Amino acid sequence: MNIKELTYYIQSANINFLIGSGASRPYLATLGSIEKLLTRLNDDMTSHFEPKYKIAEASIYKAFYDSVIAPNRLYHKSGDDYSETKKNYQNYLITWNSLLNKRHSRILKKQLNTFTTNIDLMIEDAANGMGIELNDGFRGSINPIYDEANFMKSIMQTSIHFQHTSEIPVFNLLKIHGSINWSGYNNHIVHERFWSYYVDEEIKKMGDDRFVNLFNIGSDGRKTEKTYEQIIEGAEELELLYEASEYDAFITEYKKFIIVNPTKRKFAETVLDYHFYELMRLYSNALEKENSVLFVVGFSFADEHIATLTRRSAENNPTLKVIIFAYCDEEEESFKKNIGIDSTCVNNNILIITPTKIKELNVDEEYKNAVSDIEHLDMNAVNKIFEYINKTIHASYE
Repeated sequence: MNIKELTYYIQSANINFLIGSGASRPYLATLGSIEKLLTRLNDDMTSHFEPKYKIAEASIYKAFYDSVIAPNRLYHKSGDDYSETKKNYQNYLITWNSLLNKRHSRILKKQLNTFTTNIDLMIEDAANGMGIELNDGFRGSINPIYDEANFMKSIMQTSIHFQHTSEIPVFNLLKIHGSINWSGYNNHIVHERFWSYYVDEEIKKMGDDRFVNLFNIGSDGRKTEKTYEQIIEGAEELELLYEASEYDAFITEYKKFIIVNPTKRKFAETVLDYHFYELMRLYSNALEKENSVLFVVGFSFADEHIATLTRRSAENNPTLKVIIFAYCDEEEESFKKNIGIDSTCVNNNILIITPTKIKELNVDEEYKNAVSDIEHLDMNAVNKIFEYINKTIHASYE
């Protein structure tokens, strides 16, 4: 798909994004092997009740907490990686706020659905103070409560002098796997203001040396991931020094996060939970709408549940376009495998765009310069493509 075609879909389609952990690079780590480790560990814990597995579980949770959750704390947010990642999300919001305003169709709502499996707060952080209407699903001021019905709302603005009313762009942020600042209270999801405090306190009480380090450190300082067997061996060594019950408090506090932990069977654990079920239903409904487009950035479709829903929607809705931006050319085959397609799908409406393809599809002089310097299709590069389109679309006036 070239830029001319992308422009057409932006002008005429219901816009949806699916954003994964790759979009929060370089500041936040991707899941790496944590999903595989937890999945295998859960299998072992189901059939065995040995203390070493609890120690291994706590160690993997801590590694996930250290690399993905803890960096969202206010006093951690600094450095070039943080600034770059935040800027990428701000450019995303600014560009699409403009595109939604410029679209010529008056029938289409000025809404963009951002579905994400990320549990971090990078989008909320980026939107803060920008004057962007970000709808995160909460209603209320002092003790806001999460309600999926809030995603059905549009926002109208009336001019002061002439009472002219117009719809303004709204970004719906639907966090499919929950969020680190969600907490349960009286069967509701509420904002948690001190989300990291209790876990931090438990880690301080125990000390880092009570957890298995998931990496081997070479003589040259390089880190390599340990195998599952090496992690279990490390847990066995710690089992000789500490009681497994000493890990209970940390695990209990960690599990208070309203998040779906990265395991292959994550939805087997939460599919009956009302909010996670509702969010997946909203994702499916958005893809079933006529003339919808789903742009995918930083998401590998390793999540089988989302992959199946996406493929099924593409097969059932021929007017849907799923446009996947692959970080590098080598990812194309894994995308095909993960989402369950060969060279194409039934309606030929799942497209995988690689860095090489985006250049091959835009050889005309008009578009060539917009993609010539692309090496990887990360959040920054995808933003630049849409920024170029934004410059070429003239604003419509109601």
